[in-house]
Amino acid sequence: MKLTETRIRQIIAEEVAIMREADGEEIMKAITDVPKAAEAIATKIRSEIEKLAEPSGLDPLVLSQAVAALLTAK
Repeated sequence: MKLTETRIRQIIAEEVAIMREADGEEIMKAITDVPKAAEAIATKIRSEIEKLAEPSGLDPLVLSQAVAALLTAK
């Protein structure tokens, strides 16, 4: 089989398409992993807030709102 410029360009184009597809799959996987990670973080933070609120007598929701305000402040 003779390797021509056209064939080389075709091979390169095919490889680039495969790489882009793989990148796309990795990006989609990362996007789908974000909600799971966020939920795990939220669960852990909720537990910590409940532990911290208990001895102080504060309602955990009040403390949660304060933490949320601090997290979103610039």
